[in-house]
This record gives sequence, structure tokens and C-alpha cells, in this order.
Amino acid sequence: MFRHISAGLAVAVVGIGSVVYAQKPAEDWVATPDTPVVTQTVQVKQEQAPVPETKSPDEQLADLKGKVDGLDEPLAAMKSTVDKLSKIKMSGYAQFQVRSAVNYKDATDTTGTGKAYGTYKYAVGDFSGGKFGDRMGSVIQLRRARIKVAYESDLSQAVVQFDCVPFTLGNAATAVTSTFDTATNKVTNTYANSAYLSGGGVTIKDAFLLFTEPWLKSFAIKGGVFDRPFGFEISYSSSNRESPERSRFFQTLFPGERDLGVSLEYLPSDKISGIAQYLNLKFGAFTGNGINVETDNNRDYIGRLGVSIPITSVNMGIDAGFSGYAGKVLDLSDTMFEVSSNSLVGTIGKKNKTVDRQYTGGDIQLYYGDVPALGGITLRGEIITGKQPGTKTSSGSPGSNVASTAAVYLRNFIGYYGMLVQNIDPLKSQLVLKYDVYDPNSDLSGNTITSAMEMMYSTIGLGLVYHWDENVKLVAYYDMVKNEKINLAPYNADVKDDIFTFRIQYKF
Repeated sequence: MFRHISAGLAVAVVGIGSVVYAQKPAEDWVATPDTPVVTQTVQVKQEQAPVPETKSPDEQLADLKGKVDGLDEPLAAMKSTVDKLSKIKMSGYAQFQVRSAVNYKDATDTTGTGKAYGTYKYAVGDFSGGKFGDRMGSVIQLRRARIKVAYESDLSQAVVQFDCVPFTLGNAATAVTSTFDTATNKVTNTYANSAYLSGGGVTIKDAFLLFTEPWLKSFAIKGGVFDRPFGFEISYSSSNRESPERSRFFQTLFPGERDLGVSLEYLPSDKISGIAQYLNLKFGAFTGNGINVETDNNRDYIGRLGVSIPITSVNMGIDAGFSGYAGKVLDLSDTMFEVSSNSLVGTIGKKNKTVDRQYTGGDIQLYYGDVPALGGITLRGEIITGKQPGTKTSSGSPGSNVASTAAVYLRNFIGYYGMLVQNIDPLKSQLVLKYDVYDPNSDLSGNTITSAMEMMYSTIGLGLVYHWDENVKLVAYYDMVKNEKINLAPYNADVKDDIFTFRIQYKF
């Protein structure tokens, strides 16, 4: 029995010692050969991660399809936005230039004093970008600054173009009052000038809608403000034209080039065959007031029938056209004068009646691309003749801007130009030679002319165009202007009104 009690006490002592030793920090305890080592095995229960549910291939494919389908809606919206933006086309150009009156001292009064000194004795530069103001021998101009926005789809187009040019201070056209003294056989001229703001503000150059039929895609209808479909030079963009300005007769008869109206157009597509593929047509009805609101019930009918013939075997092309203009001008005065070679005939009782405005014209353009060592060459020519209802002091149409109460003067006229443009490809340049003529009264000439506005003018233009890169173009151009000599000073001799223009254009 004592042996059993001794064994129990021994076990108890060993157990207590194990607990005491186990509670000591590991670094304070060092095992010795005499120290019994007690090893405890601790079982830790680890929780296992749940086994994912296994889906069949069909279920996995269905999940993926759902995720992809969820992206369809935002992608479709994004694609729609991108498609719309891709249909918007923006372009434009700016023309900065310096013009100089070459014979400034000859053209101005250098004998007077005070305000009279330096005033122009006649208009200079009016058809090269605007009249020079008094005491101004040169001008710095922002000639044009235009931005064009077009939205184009397969069968429709909407276009708006703005011209943004700052105001410049100048002088109004010199007004000439001539008095003929029969005793001395001399003419006394009186000149008057007034200040004005010109060439400024933001104006609409184009604003139109165009719809093309879906079958042949060759016929279209256009409505709004756009180029009058007459001749070639009117629709030839100012950014591409080699001469700084259009011919004198186009500036007079078609001021601003645009008009408000509607037109039918035919431009053959690839679906057209036979002779019809070489033809083109534009014909429309217009208000006759430019971009201004209508002032009467009359319509002007304008059209051009053209032909385009490619001669690919010799790298040549021929374009030509025949144009017509049938319009009317409302006479708000009581008298209409018809100027002829023999007399000035006045017709009474024309108030609120219409006077015919009729033009016919033809144009041709020849292109040849293989001049040895130089490059392509272009020859252009255009002629227009007809009856123009102007006023006593102007051959421009009274209805081209607003209704006029001035008496209408009906005159026969003729205008034409010829132009040569020779590329110099190695120098990225073009040589330009142009000759244009405008006779506002083809029935009178020389001493039979009684008004300076009825004189014939001819202009020889010489130019050099340098293409710096695809965006920048430099133009140096000299206009030699000649007037018909008449029995009215100072036009009994050729007046000194030549102009030199240097222009920098940026196009995008």
C-alpha cells in the first residue's frame, strides 16, 4: 500500500513540474541531461475551403455570353457617337496680305495743303481687294478668314461657312463732279471723300442643304445661300484661285458671288453611262438680292450646262460650259433710260415695273499635265455679254443689295478674260498670266462716252505662286490696270492705278 502511495506522489510531482516548466518562456529554459523532456502533441483542426461548384461547359458559355451582351449597349452608343463625328467635316483658310498702290504719288493730290494733300484723284484698288483710303499708299489686310462646317451622309449634306474679317477704317469712293466750260474747253472736277468702316464683321458666305436621290446618286436638290451657278470663276474657290481676286466684270455683275435660292443639280455617278457621263448641269431660281432678304416678287433664273472630256491617252482634260441668266429688276423710279450708241432714251411710266436682266456666257478650261521639265499647264477663258440694268453712276445691279429708288439705266455690256497657269514642279511654284476686260457699255467708246463709269477697263495680271507646303501658299501678284481714254479728265489719259499684292494663305 505504501508503494502505491509513493508511486502516486511521484506521478503528481512529475505532472506539476511539467506544468511549471511549460509556463516558462522558451528563452529562459535550457534542457540539461538531467532534465526530463516532455513532448506534447497538439492537434490543430484546420478548416478546409469549400469546393467550388463545377458548372457545365454550356453554363459557362451562357455566363460569358451574358457578360458580352452587357457591353453591347454602351459600345453601340459609342459607335453611334463616333459615326456622327466622322460625318462632320471642318475646313477653312485665312489670307493675310499687304497691298501697295504702285503709283501713289501720281494718283494723289500733292499740290494741295492740309486735308487736301494726299487725297486720291480717282479710285485706286477697288477691284483688287478694296479702295485705298486717302493718304494710304499701302494697306495691311486680313483679306479673308473663313471657317466651313459640313455634315455629310450618303444622301444629304448641310453646310455653313462664315467669313470673319475685322473692321478697317478707310475712305468712301471718291465722288467726282465734272463741269465743262465751253469757253475754255476745260473740265473742272470736284472731289469729295468721307470716312467709312469696311470689310468687317462676321458674315455668312454659305448656308445650304443638299439632298441626293438614292437610285442613280446623280441628281440633287440644293436650297439656301450658295454660289450662283454661272460660269467657272464664280464657283472657283478663293483659296484655290491663282489670282488674288476675281475678274472685274464678275465682281460688278455678281457681287459676293452668292445668292439665296434653290437649284437642281446633275453630276454623273459611276452608274451613268454613254454621253450623259460627260455632262453636268446646275439650274436654279434665286431672289437676285445676294444674301439679303427679298425685296420683290421677282425671281432670277440661272443655270450652266457643262461638259467634261478626259483625254487620258495624252494626259489632257477639257471642261467647258454654257451659262444663262434671266432675271428682272424692279424699277422704283418713274423713268427707265436705255443707253445706246446714238442717244439716251428715257421711258416714262416705269415705276413699279420690271426691267430685264439678261446674261449669256461661255467658259472653257484646258488641262495638260506633261510640259517637259515643268509640269502641268492650265488655260482658261470666259466671256459674258448681255443687258445690265444699272444706275446713272454704276453698272452694278440696283437689286444686288437692297431695293433702290434710283432711275434704272439699261446698258449692253461685255466682259471676258483669258488666263494661263504654268506649274514649275521642281520649285513647287506656278507662273500666272491673266488678261481681263470689262466694258459696261459696249455701244459707246472714246469721245462718245459721257460718264466715267461707262469706260472700258482692261487688266493684265502677272503672278508667282509658291506652295510652301500643303497648307501654306505665298502669292506675289502685279495688276496693271488700263482705262479707256475718254473726253473727261483725268481719264483723257491712262490713270495710274496699278496694284501690287503680296499674300500669305493658310488652308486647313
